Amino acid sequence: MPAPMTADWRPYQIALNCNSPPRQPPAGERRLALALVGVPHLILSVDDVDQVDLVARGRELRAHPAVSPEGANVNFVSPATGAGEWRMRTYERGVEAETLACGTGSVAAACALDLWGLSRLPTLIHTRSARRLEVRATRRPSGDYGDVWLIGEARIVFRGVLS
Repeated sequence: MPAPMTADWRPYQIALNCNSPPRQPPAGERRLALALVGVPHLILSVDDVDQVDLVARGRELRAHPAVSPEGANVNFVSPATGAGEWRMRTYERGVEAETLACGTGSVAAACALDLWGLSRLPTLIHTRSARRLEVRATRRPSGDYGDVWLIGEARIVFRGVLS
C-alpha cells in the first residue's frame, strides 16, 4: 500500500511588495497564502473568481520575487453556492495561462480555506472545467495536513504507443 500523501503547509507571511513601496491589493482580494503540495501554490481568497483578470494578475504573482526563482502556480478561490463549496481558477506556471483544473491547487486551496477558518474539510472545489474535486485531509498538531485525499472524475484523454 502506498504511503499517504501529505500537504506540506506553511502559512508564510509573504511580503509581496519586497523593495517597492506598499500598495493596496486589487479590489476584491481578501487573503493570500503560500502552500507547498508537490509544487508551490499561491492561494488568494477573492470576492468573485469571475471578476479576476486572471492572466494579468496571475502572471504578476506567479513570477513575483517573493516566490523566485521558480515561481508558483496561482489559485484564486471564491465561495460557491453551497456550504463548504468553493470556485477556483488557476494560473499555471509553465503553461503561463489559465488551466481548467488543478489537483494540487485544489488541495492547497482547501487547506488554506480550512486554516483561515473559511471552510471545513472536506471541501468541494468547482474547477473552471465544471468538474468538482473533493479534498479530504486532516490538520495535524504541527499545523500541516496529512492523510490528504483528492477525489474526482478521472478520464483517459489520450492513448499512444511509443516505439
